Amino acid sequence: MTGMKWPTKPRLNSECAPQIVRVALLYLCCTIFGHTTGLAQAEPHPNSDSLLRTGIAFAQKGQFLEAGRTFARCVQDDPALFECHYNLALAELAQNHLSQAYAVIEAAPHATEEDSTARIYLKGKIEAAMGRTEIAEQDLRAAFEKQPAQENFALDLGLVYLEAHAYQDSEKIFAQASSLNPQSTYLLLGLALSQFQSAHKTECVDSSRRLIALAPDFSPARLLLGFAYYFDSDFTGAIDTAQKGLKLQDPDPFLYYLEAAAMLKQHSGGQAQILGDLTAAEKGIPNCGLCYVDSGKVHEQQNDLPAALADLQKAVSLAPELSEGWYHLASVYARLGNSAQAAKARKHFQAMKANQDEREKEMMRQMLMRSLGSQGGGAR
Repeated sequence: MTGMKWPTKPRLNSECAPQIVRVALLYLCCTIFGHTTGLAQAEPHPNSDSLLRTGIAFAQKGQFLEAGRTFARCVQDDPALFECHYNLALAELAQNHLSQAYAVIEAAPHATEEDSTARIYLKGKIEAAMGRTEIAEQDLRAAFEKQPAQENFALDLGLVYLEAHAYQDSEKIFAQASSLNPQSTYLLLGLALSQFQSAHKTECVDSSRRLIALAPDFSPARLLLGFAYYFDSDFTGAIDTAQKGLKLQDPDPFLYYLEAAAMLKQHSGGQAQILGDLTAAEKGIPNCGLCYVDSGKVHEQQNDLPAALADLQKAVSLAPELSEGWYHLASVYARLGNSAQAAKARKHFQAMKANQDEREKEMMRQMLMRSLGSQGGGAR
């Protein structure tokens, strides 16, 4: 969407609002650019165009308070112009002023069909941020059905389905929208993530590869592809993908964890490399319980029991639901001669050992989602 001409009546692009990153999916930036509705019938007040441009300039700098004040002045000067209301609602949304944002867009004039559709879409977006999932889905779907080629409409509707774990629905939305917007990295990422969550491994790998071909430096694509390989027990593919991703200018710290975890699964040695990866991952991933479990396992293999004990104690404090941490902690306590603590750790492990592999996979899914949801930067 680069190379757009500045419109006569600019509209703040909705991706500026942080609420769009409600799921770990989106690597969406807070870069803002205008686009025209093309159908607004009212002639703008002579000063409205200047106010809209000034407000967008503030928003581009992340100065949403100033942007909101400017758009409010636009509403005051030209109350019949839809763009003033739409942009003001987005500026309020960007500041997490949900009630104010909803009130603004609810009262916005919408004389044309396209303005009406944009209003319904933004209502749905705000409703989703408010946790009103059912009505948000209805409004977002209504907007999407009217304009299925509109990238933002598909993104927000797909996100609502992802949050609701309705992965088949999200996959359908992203697949349809991606076919209409083949150059959209975000729609393709949404499709790949939906396929990943649906356990459609082959399709996820294919979509992730297409995404990498489209945007070789798009770190989330490599992260998702690596996790898809890992969950399919293709640890060689996971390692190769992680290593290529780590060569990027600003690699995702989760790629360090992915490489380390896959190398451990391969039982191929390289303990120094694994520990180095885990140290790098721990610096970039808050409260990474899985990282400490794996470093504890490596230190135990090296017979560095004090280091293993420290790692595993940290692991179970961060992720007490992960049975593997308790299992190895019991082993280390026993080897250190602390039978009482070993018995306690073993008791924890016995209470949760069922579905151990599923717990690890679910934690890794959560790590992936957190990573994809927290990244930023890079204009669309």
